[in-house]
Amino acid sequence: MRDLTLLSKLLAEEDIHVIHRKQSTAMFDVLNRELSLPIWKDMSKNVQELMTLHEVGHALWTPLEMMDKIKEQKISHSVCNVLEDVRIEKAVQLKYRGAVKIFNKGYQELIHSNFFETVGKKIENYNLIDRINLHYKHHTDVPFSNDEMIWVKKANETITPDDVIQLAKDLVAFIEENPESQGKTPDDEGLEVADMGQPSMGDNSDQDENSVENQEYEMPSSSKSEETEENSEEEKSGSSDETDEESEETDEKKSGAGSEKSDEDSADKSETKDVTVESASEGGGDDDTNIVATTDNASIKSAENMLDNNAGSYCYSTIPKVDLKKAIIPTKNILDIFKNHYLDEKKSNDRYWNNTLNEFNKTKIDSKKAVSYMVKEFEMKKSADAYARATTSKTGTLDMGQLHTYKYNDDLFAKVTTLPGAKNHGLVLFLDWSGSMAHNLVGTMNQLFNIIWFCNKVNIPFEVYGFSNVFHRRSGDKAGYAQNFKSGDLVLNVSLLNFFSSRMKTQEQNDMMHYLYMLSNRWGYRNWRTEGYPYYPPASLDLGSTPLNDTIVCAMDLLPEFKKSAGVQKLHTVFLTDGASNSIHTKFYVKNIDGVVGEGYKGVGGGTTIFTDVKSGNKVSSKDFGNGYCRQTKMLLSLLKKKMPDTNIVNFFVAGNGRKGSVNYNSIRDVVGWDECQSYQEMLNMVKKCNKENVLIVPKGQGFDVTYILPGLSKFEMNTELELEDGVTYNKSQLKKAFGKMSNGKTANRPLLNNFIKMVA
Repeated sequence: MRDLTLLSKLLAEEDIHVIHRKQSTAMFDVLNRELSLPIWKDMSKNVQELMTLHEVGHALWTPLEMMDKIKEQKISHSVCNVLEDVRIEKAVQLKYRGAVKIFNKGYQELIHSNFFETVGKKIENYNLIDRINLHYKHHTDVPFSNDEMIWVKKANETITPDDVIQLAKDLVAFIEENPESQGKTPDDEGLEVADMGQPSMGDNSDQDENSVENQEYEMPSSSKSEETEENSEEEKSGSSDETDEESEETDEKKSGAGSEKSDEDSADKSETKDVTVESASEGGGDDDTNIVATTDNASIKSAENMLDNNAGSYCYSTIPKVDLKKAIIPTKNILDIFKNHYLDEKKSNDRYWNNTLNEFNKTKIDSKKAVSYMVKEFEMKKSADAYARATTSKTGTLDMGQLHTYKYNDDLFAKVTTLPGAKNHGLVLFLDWSGSMAHNLVGTMNQLFNIIWFCNKVNIPFEVYGFSNVFHRRSGDKAGYAQNFKSGDLVLNVSLLNFFSSRMKTQEQNDMMHYLYMLSNRWGYRNWRTEGYPYYPPASLDLGSTPLNDTIVCAMDLLPEFKKSAGVQKLHTVFLTDGASNSIHTKFYVKNIDGVVGEGYKGVGGGTTIFTDVKSGNKVSSKDFGNGYCRQTKMLLSLLKKKMPDTNIVNFFVAGNGRKGSVNYNSIRDVVGWDECQSYQEMLNMVKKCNKENVLIVPKGQGFDVTYILPGLSKFEMNTELELEDGVTYNKSQLKKAFGKMSNGKTANRPLLNNFIKMVA
């Protein structure tokens, strides 16, 4: 089955949702602006395009209020449905001229497949509304009396939904008063097979198209605009006189409207009822009258038989447009929260404040030399790489210093060495602000501070965000605060705490580092009696769970904005986590409970999950990402990489735990994946390597470009002084070993910074 999503959006002239699911026929949910197409065993190109155009007509011109009026006035729904299909399909064919042939070919295919169950039956035995239905569905030789032809023409002259409703009431009254228009029950014996006609190809299709083009028909108003009854009457009177004469010439050639209704059993079984244009169960009038369109019911039955029962179920969701001003908590706000909270705590206990401040200052001093050393290493690597890619070429100018060698040297032209232009790098780091990070926070902060100091020295613009689902929850806001309501959009529950930025002043940076150092040491291993009892963190900045997937969605809007504002050429995106993400469980949906329409939620999942980035048009399906707890993460990362193909997206995964920060089998099994490691012994070897080398590099781990698995970051000692005792005599070999250990420690004890430098250089 072809994907006609883009075509449907263009035809409907709005951002409707186009989905495929197990249901009898196509239908359009006017509340959620959702076009759903059936998954049939064998749907031809003509039929699929017919279904799409038909439902686009409903999206453009059938208002939700029309369904309510039909219910309130207890009008036969099947009669209204047939007449409304005539109206909107005529409008589609007038707006899109190429639709004439599509409707003709599509309905001819359905008729010859006995879609309306007319084979073996006399068409004249059907009631008037059924014959009108067949006539406008391109069934040939449909008989009408002179009195009935008046109603056939009236069906082709409706302009507004109110015209359709009024015509339905008048038509039902006429049929009830005229027994000859009510149809007959055919005798099963001796029936003549009705002439099914031939598909209208070639010249016939051209005639149909020309007949539509020659009509002066005024387009019905959009279902999205509010229209008064007075305007509707004026529009009707203004156009009916002009079209009466021409419509008589083209009635039997006109393209009609297919009544494609949804099977009630295929509707969502949640308590929230979807309001759809095509749901026969919501008509409200068929139970109160004997005048119904049996061909309409037959099409439902035929559609059920054509349904692909092995197709499986699908769940469609769209990537929301994130309001970054709401999602991002500015640095200044965070500083104010920390300052007010910790200064208040300091009044009763300043020992913890003073000790942590001294420890932080010592860490900063100890790291200064190491960071400076790594900056030099970085510059050397950049220079070496630049010269390795350098090109030498002749200038076309004589080298006067070589001119005297003209007798034995042919190369007398000056040369120039061109170094490739250096790229401007940028960094966006997302920090997991979850409870499971608590015992690794001290080491994580030390590693993070080193990256920040390094970026300051080499002038790399950066932003650091802690992703949390606590901030707004503690502030009383509900989920979805970072986005506007839009049906079908994933509901996000994340706050991006902008802890650090290259735009910060030095004092602000130091204050933030001290506050975070105090917060992280609350869960560290220290002597509370002598070093002070740790302060409780501010409630809104406390640790929560892991909304990694929500953060990836936010990154789809945040990263392009950062790259543009910072003016960087090469963007590096780092996700520092220690576990799997929360799943995004819900999406926005318009609910209708007992006639009350409002904003609601619907579950995400069940069957095949499909995410669509509406802005870029990219789609991902869960079928392509296997099974496992991180499947949703991989799907969203795939969309992010499609949107930012030149961005390096990596994961620093802190797998170690406990005081030693050692990595074990269980902590990295799901990250590595069985595709990378098929045996238990092989996995143990990888664990051993990680603990020994302080890093395990996994390409494509969890959907990232590369995942760096790290031991617990608290095991790394920032102090890398030369380990020599006073008064002891050392030989040359011992001195060499001590200096080598100190030099290696500068990089080995800073795995985050070390691997980041490798990426950038």
